[in-house]
Amino acid sequence: MEQLVSVVIPTRNRPDLVCRAVRTALSQTYSNLEVVVVVDGPDPATVAILEAMQEPRLQIVALPENVGGCEARNIGVRNARGVWIALLDDDDEWEPTKTEKQIALALAEQNDRLVVTCRMKVRFGNLEYVMPAPLPKADEPISEYLLGRPSNVLTTSSYLCPKQLLLDVPWKKGLSGLQDYDWILRVLTEKGVRLKVVNEPLTIYWKHKCGCISGSLHWRNTLQWGQTSRALLSPKAYSYF
Repeated sequence: MEQLVSVVIPTRNRPDLVCRAVRTALSQTYSNLEVVVVVDGPDPATVAILEAMQEPRLQIVALPENVGGCEARNIGVRNARGVWIALLDDDDEWEPTKTEKQIALALAEQNDRLVVTCRMKVRFGNLEYVMPAPLPKADEPISEYLLGRPSNVLTTSSYLCPKQLLLDVPWKKGLSGLQDYDWILRVLTEKGVRLKVVNEPLTIYWKHKCGCISGSLHWRNTLQWGQTSRALLSPKAYSYF
């Protein structure tokens, strides 16, 4: 029997976008799947539109107050029933075969300390291109890969890993930006944790005119993150940063 995969989606005040994300998760070719949407604070419009979907595989966790994207993911993980967790941001989408192909790779590895990711299609208006171009090399420090060039990006919506790994290494509560960088760097420094990449663009990332949250951070906040996270970065990666 297929192992249950739980898709965790944090959201706040974006009912139309989160419904699009939920639909792409529920349309996966991998059938044994649930979707856990964590509504991050009072947001009756989003709760109402999700409830109207009347989807038995959809679990809605409505929080009484805003806790931020990192802690919302942690809460979603704790509420998930799946052995595996796939993370999806509310403004992104998946190709239909994403879960099927990532789970196949994960099970072939027979490793419960594994993070599986993939390439992504970036869409901006009428433009579409694929990132990242080079994939991480086996002997390359992940910090040097991620900070070596702007196009070396592994996004939150591409991550799939065992639930236990996310319980052991939760997302850092209160972090306002650089969330995906922070978690992937911390989890891959854990003993025995490995990264595997499906060499296909299976995630769709919509690039907004206003840019991403990390890109809009004040430079002092970005610098503070780099300084406090220096132990996660090789000397070369820190010079890139």
